[in-house]
Parts: sequence; C-alpha cells; structure tokens
Amino acid sequence: MKLLLHMCCAPCATGVLKKLTDTGNVSVFGLYYNPNIHPEQENSARLASVQALSRDEQFPVFIEEAMMLDYWKEKLQGEKELRCSTCYALRVDRMAEMTRERGMDAFTTSLLISPWQNHETIKRLCEAAAEKYKVDFLYQDFRPYYREGKNEAWRRGYYMQKYCGCVYSYQESDHKKKPVYYF
Repeated sequence: MKLLLHMCCAPCATGVLKKLTDTGNVSVFGLYYNPNIHPEQENSARLASVQALSRDEQFPVFIEEAMMLDYWKEKLQGEKELRCSTCYALRVDRMAEMTRERGMDAFTTSLLISPWQNHETIKRLCEAAAEKYKVDFLYQDFRPYYREGKNEAWRRGYYMQKYCGCVYSYQESDHKKKPVYYF
C-alpha cells in the first residue's frame, strides 16, 4: 500500500512511522505541510528534523511551504476551538487532495499520535476529506506510541518543539525551555 503520511513534526512522526512500518506492506511517503507553524525559525527547525527522519528511515517527503501568520492573526483572532479546527482542516484537506493527485492508496497523519491534539476532531475531518476526494483514510489511534516515538526522536537528536505551532499556542505555552520569538 502507498500511504501518504502527513507529518506535523519529527517526534510525532517517529512513533507513527514505526507503527506503520512494523506492519509491513506499507510504502510511506511523507508530507510536510504545516501553515500554522510560526515563526520561520521554528518552522525551519521542525522541517530540518522531518528531513533528518526521512533520511534516517529512507522514505521520500513532499514539502509544501506555506506561512500564513496574517491569516492566523487576523482571521482566527486566537479563538482556540476555531483556530485548532481550522488548522486541522487546512492540513487534512491538503493531505487528502495530494493522496488523490499522487495516486496513493490512503493517507493518515502524525497528529493522531499526540495526546495534546483533539483526536476526535482530526478523525472526523480526515473521514470527511477522504469522502470529498474519494480516497481512503487509514485510521489508527497512535496515541499509545507517543512516548516511545518521542523518546526515539530525542535519542536521535531531532528538534523537540515546546509548543504546538501557531502564534497563539506559543503565547499559551508555559514550557520553561520555550525559545524566545517576537511575532
């Protein structure tokens, strides 16, 4: 099966990738499309780690750069439920569309491994996008593999982000090692 794996970051993708490849019969193609991640330095650090994971595990990654800071600041104005569901929907729609464009068999996302994301919303949006684009969505609850994937990513030296990605999640993060950015 040719599977398009949307990757939000290397730590999350590491656990998902291990689970997918352990089952065999899966050829993974990555997609890095995350217009929510700001600023540029943060996006670059996450992308570099995704590329390192791609090299380490020997699978191709499609990279679609899109910085949408103005959209996040002006249109969504910080409403958490609205901004998160919009963020998921943008990425999910693109992964389903690319699955069809590239002739892949199915798609999934590393967002489904994070205990910090709204799992049911992501699943619902993926199912709707699969129907819209007439492609298959490979659903699996990857959350049990979160810690293992994160530990492996840390062992490999991948960048470990301190917030979800958007300007608002940066402001909300109280992580003591959060980098200092000015938006």
